[in-house]
Amino acid sequence: MSKPNGDVIQNNGVAPEVVGAYGRTPLPEGWRWVRLGEVCKQDRQIIEPGSDIAATLPYLSLEHVESCSGKILRHPTSDVEDEGTSTSFAFNEKHVLYGKLRPYLNKVALPDFSGRCTTELIPLLPNSDVHRGYLCWILRRQETVDESMRGKTGSRMPRANMDELFQFPIPLPPLPEQKRIAAILNEQMASAQKLSKHLENQLETINKLPAALLRKAFNGEL
Repeated sequence: MSKPNGDVIQNNGVAPEVVGAYGRTPLPEGWRWVRLGEVCKQDRQIIEPGSDIAATLPYLSLEHVESCSGKILRHPTSDVEDEGTSTSFAFNEKHVLYGKLRPYLNKVALPDFSGRCTTELIPLLPNSDVHRGYLCWILRRQETVDESMRGKTGSRMPRANMDELFQFPIPLPPLPEQKRIAAILNEQMASAQKLSKHLENQLETINKLPAALLRKAFNGEL
C-alpha cells in the first residue's frame, strides 16, 4: 500500500523501522500494517465558550468517560449550563473520542449523540474504509496505551503526543472483518460488564449478611 511520504508498511517487512516488533507477526490474508494516522484524522472543530451553539450542546469532560469500557457517564439531555466554560471540540456519532490526558486511564468513547467536549478529548474521524468500532478497540488495546505513554509530554499530567501516536503501526483487516471483530469484542465487553454487576450485587448481599444474622440472633431466630 502506497503512503503519502513514500514509505510502505507491509507484513513482509519492507519497512521494519516503521512496523517494528508488530511487523514480525504474520497477518491473515487480506490484512495489512498501516499507521494509525492513515486510518483516521483529528477533527478539531472548535466551539467557543459562550457561543450560541455551545449553549445547545451537551458537554463531556474526561470525568464523563469510564476508563477501559469507554462508557459515557452522562445523558445527552443533561443540563449544560455553566459547564465547559473554556474552548471545546464538537463531536457527533461519527467520531471516536480519545482521551489524550493521562492516556494510561484508557478513556476512549463512542458517542451516539452530538455534543461538545473538553479539548483533552480528541474527536477522531475514521476513514470511509475503517469501522468506527474497530478503531475504538485498536485505541483501547494495551499496545496502543503503552505507545501513547512512550511518546507522552509532561510528567505530572502526561498527555499523548498525537503526532507521534499517529505513526504507530496497527493491523488493518478488510472492512467486513473489522465489523465482525468489533461486534465480537462488544459482545464480550457486555458479558463482562453483566458479570461484574452480578458480582457487585453478590458482594453487596455478602456485606449485608452480618447485620442480617445479628437481627436474627436478636430475634431468637438463629
